[in-house]
Amino acid sequence: MNDKVEVQIGTRRLIVEMEGWMPIEINALAQEVSERVIEMQRHNSNVADTSKIALLVALSFAAELNRERSAHNTTRRILENKAESLSQSLRESLQAGVDPKK
Repeated sequence: MNDKVEVQIGTRRLIVEMEGWMPIEINALAQEVSERVIEMQRHNSNVADTSKIALLVALSFAAELNRERSAHNTTRRILENKAESLSQSLRESLQAGVDPKK
């Protein structure tokens, strides 16, 4: 069962419940969002609509997530290729060490 946690993002207070997250983690996430809202407001001072700021923050997080996924996929492919290369080298070494005449 998940606890309901009250968080503050900017001037808004929300009650949230997130599956698999502890209250301290939820508060840390809310703090990160709040900081991103402040940053976005600073860089977009001409935008007064908080819903637009929220969408800009969501896009910012989505872009960051996309970059992280891309980097993860690249790293995964590199590791898979390296593992396959090592596996092939091991197979070749084992085959070279076996004398079929014995």
